[in-house]
Amino acid sequence: MANLNLAAELEDIIKRKFPNDEVGLMYLEKIKEGELTKKENELSHMCTYFAPYDPVAKEIFIGHHKKADKWLVNGGHIDEGETLKDTLKREIEEEWGLDYNDFKIDEPQLLTICPINNPEKQKCRLHFDIWHFIPVDKKDFHPNAKKLSEEFHAWGWYTVDDAIKLNTDDNQRKGFQFIKNNLF
Repeated sequence: MANLNLAAELEDIIKRKFPNDEVGLMYLEKIKEGELTKKENELSHMCTYFAPYDPVAKEIFIGHHKKADKWLVNGGHIDEGETLKDTLKREIEEEWGLDYNDFKIDEPQLLTICPINNPEKQKCRLHFDIWHFIPVDKKDFHPNAKKLSEEFHAWGWYTVDDAIKLNTDDNQRKGFQFIKNNLF
């Protein structure tokens, strides 16, 4: 069953914020095809990233992801029937043990498409990643360590330059660079 609310929400955001963007146009094609969630299409589906950053300290919070074996911001698959807000609420609780309502979360500011080649650990082959950037004061940001350890081997605050050095994923680097260029 197609997630019509998600499709309409994404189409509206893309047409307003990314009207002439090549990646945005690829998203619109994916929306036309349907099957936006992992349940609908195990190989190619929508995901969301939620990236905490401290604009004063000029640092971002990342972790060494167990499945991907890369340094990533938190994120997850969009489930059937969810809107972006629904996904963020669920994922922030699942991965941080924190309440969505405690954060100022704006519309997505970046879209990326990530090819995945990790057949031993993931059936996914293509993620359409929708990026949300979340300003926080790192002194007041206390995600649940037990929940973080379910996803990550290690985690912490890093400068963008250090995060880029740690990372081998071009899309994560784009996200980090977006923060540096637009939010610091």
